[in-house]
Amino acid sequence: MRVYLDCNVYCRPLDDQSQTRIRAEAEAFLNILSVMGEKEIVLLSSDILKFEVRAIPSVTKRRAVERLLEICSEHISESNEVLNLAESLENDCNLHGRDAVHIASAVLGRAQFFLTCDEQVVRKSGRIEDILRAKGHGLRVLNPVSFNDRVIGGHHGS
Repeated sequence: MRVYLDCNVYCRPLDDQSQTRIRAEAEAFLNILSVMGEKEIVLLSSDILKFEVRAIPSVTKRRAVERLLEICSEHISESNEVLNLAESLENDCNLHGRDAVHIASAVLGRAQFFLTCDEQVVRKSGRIEDILRAKGHGLRVLNPVSFNDRVIGGHHGS
């Protein structure tokens, strides 16, 4: 199973855990990490992901996320193909530029799942998936909690 995690997913365990939603997303991410071998999950990284991580203002948080990225086994480099698909997604799905580049990177990395904590992107998931399906790509856009519940099968070890 090939999975691309948006930068905000990697940040969740380092965010303020006082909000129930953030805590649930952090727990879902940690569960995904804990079942990676069992579920044969391949995590993908990309140039846009590394760019966003480098922009994290807190040095402590940035270094922690950089360490988390080391578990990614494949990297998608920025290319004209990524940028062209991103531009199409930006226009067709009314996505912000960076979100579109993340999704395009996931698609071109042959990910089956794109996980994000960004509610605006999750709300547009049906449209994104329809547009991508029409282009011959099968990508599911989910929040990490939904991925945990629907794909992994609930919380292991929590």
